[in-house]
Amino acid sequence: MTDPASNLLPATNEDTCGPYFPIFFADPGLEDLTKFDPGVVGQAAGTSLVLRGRVLDRHGELANGVVMEFWQANANGVYRTPATEGHADIDPWFHGYGRLRSATGAYEFRTILPGAAEGRAPNITITIFSDGINRVVTQMFFDNQPGNEADPLLLAVGDDAPKLIARHDGRTSSGAEVYVFDIVMAGDGETPFFDDLES
Repeated sequence: MTDPASNLLPATNEDTCGPYFPIFFADPGLEDLTKFDPGVVGQAAGTSLVLRGRVLDRHGELANGVVMEFWQANANGVYRTPATEGHADIDPWFHGYGRLRSATGAYEFRTILPGAAEGRAPNITITIFSDGINRVVTQMFFDNQPGNEADPLLLAVGDDAPKLIARHDGRTSSGAEVYVFDIVMAGDGETPFFDDLES
């Protein structure tokens, strides 16, 4: 109860110690980009894929409590941005942004295989929020994709490039391609992270 003699307001959830993630971070619609919206018949064009993996701490243990955000081009290699509004290759059923929470550090994300944007190999930008870190950003690529050898980011990280490449791991019963990508937050085998990435 607020003290009527005080003008001090009670702290909101966002002002308390964190990490605190509002309830809308659990929107299941953002965990499957192959579908547009519940009740909408349209579906994203392209090869369906399931991305599975783990976020690991410096000791190789699962990181408890992570929020992961995904940003990618559509199957034509076009990102949905204000600059591409009206672009002929925009997929009206694909917005390219996803988010999921994982209490254990293990994750599964459904999307489509991104096309290659100009000068880039197909990739997905991943942003991670977790206890003790503000925000880290990396990019994930797909093994055996043409363009990996010439991608400027993979060339820039040199010998660490394999740490950014997801491994193909078969197909689901529905025919979606499965890729596995683990992210190591620190220590031996640390995944390369970047200050920011504009795909």
